[in-house]
Amino acid sequence: MRRLLLVSLCLLLVMGGCRKKVDSKLWTGGKQVPVSQVYEKGLTYLSDGKYAKARQYFQLIIDNAANSKEFSKAKLGIADAEFFDLERGAGDALADYESYLIYFPISKDAPYAQYMVGMCYYSQISTPDRDQSFSHQAIEAFEKLRQKYPNSPYSKLSEEKIKACWQRLAAHEFEVGVFYYKARSYVASSRRFEYLLDNYLSYISRKEKEQTYYFYGRSQFEMTKYDKAARYYRLLLKEFPNTLYHDQVAAELADIESGKLQKEKEKKIEEYLKKHKIKGKPEKKTGTEKKEGYTTR
Repeated sequence: MRRLLLVSLCLLLVMGGCRKKVDSKLWTGGKQVPVSQVYEKGLTYLSDGKYAKARQYFQLIIDNAANSKEFSKAKLGIADAEFFDLERGAGDALADYESYLIYFPISKDAPYAQYMVGMCYYSQISTPDRDQSFSHQAIEAFEKLRQKYPNSPYSKLSEEKIKACWQRLAAHEFEVGVFYYKARSYVASSRRFEYLLDNYLSYISRKEKEQTYYFYGRSQFEMTKYDKAARYYRLLLKEFPNTLYHDQVAAELADIESGKLQKEKEKKIEEYLKKHKIKGKPEKKTGTEKKEGYTTR
């Protein structure tokens, strides 16, 4: 037993001796320099906005001092030096922030790295009339931060950014709806405004809400769906009594409520059916009536 313990102890000593030492210095400029000094130099360049120079120093550590305590900080530093560099930007930085999170998912800087992943998408969000893929990706990244690091100060910042993304998505739906309305594509505009009201009502501005009621109501009106048009006309006049659309909406609402428009619609349908010799649709069978040759049970 004693011999076995001695053998085990010897093995541990041999294994310990084979471990690679922690990097404390690296060669740069033809001489050995402490890794911490190289990192501080990179950090100074980063703070001064000299991003290309900062990346050079951080890259020295990444390439030559993988076992140093500055390695993780250098990976984060190079991502920052790309993100804030207008010549590089978020597209280049994204991969480095994600790489950092793969290597160091539980480090104290992981919440910051996850926040910056979200910011990489957030900074590329287009105007409301353009594609909003980056808005969706930013929301996903910020939500991931809130789930994984709920107690981080960056979690609170993420809430603000998530709200801003939803507001941008709402503005996008509104802009597209107005575009279709002006193009007289009332079916398409109705779908957009209905989706906006169902999913983004709390994220649109008061002015957008007023216009959404109007454009959605008018789209329904143009499609002769008078009941739904009347519903949103009433909402518009109730919530926005001084709306610029007041006179037009009030007049059209009066015509709807009088029943005049519905009668005109039914008359036109009847005339069309007669003109084209189309018979009215047969009544639906209930499945309980008698059929020829047998009785249903």
